[in-house]
Amino acid sequence: MTWMLTATGATVNLEWVAASSISLLDIAHHLAQINRFTGACSRPYSVAEHSLLVVEIMERDLAIRSPHALLAGLLHDAHEAYTQDLSTPLKRVLGPEWARTEGRIANAVRERFNVSAARAGAWDDIHRADLVALATERAQLLPPGGPEWASLDGHPPVTWVRLADRAGMGWADWRQAFIDKFAELNYARNLQMQCAIGTEPAPLYEGPHA
Repeated sequence: MTWMLTATGATVNLEWVAASSISLLDIAHHLAQINRFTGACSRPYSVAEHSLLVVEIMERDLAIRSPHALLAGLLHDAHEAYTQDLSTPLKRVLGPEWARTEGRIANAVRERFNVSAARAGAWDDIHRADLVALATERAQLLPPGGPEWASLDGHPPVTWVRLADRAGMGWADWRQAFIDKFAELNYARNLQMQCAIGTEPAPLYEGPHA
């Protein structure tokens, strides 16, 4: 059996992932309940919350205004709704086969939401924001000690957020926040594209597979 049952009751074949089987509601629901760092944080800290922090860093620190780039940033880990958030050390243990599997599923997600080109164009900014978020998470949520992470060189944590202060939001709140941010950015992207050709923008939300 190579298919999985999702939160909306859909089935996704993980061997041959069809972009049409990918759902924003599934992504938001799953990511809001998947903990980063295999649960090593001082509080539950989800991939959904991390994804929103990456977009916040892109907006505040990198002055990114393009809804295309920001949407690609929001969805940069969306494939983990179907793969889980494996730790970087474990990915290295699993090797190239895991990288190929993860990449194939990530490509299906990017195709579903039409962010492949935006991700390619904004990759440096998305990657930078991701590393700054990682540095912030390590500084504020992980225990002290352990070796330095070389990937964080030149990427200091932000000081304008206290992740401990966000502990009052539950997983369902982060699920909704993820959905709301997607709707906001997707509408802005559609508006930008539709204005260019002189037609009306698509609605904020188009159903369970929006």
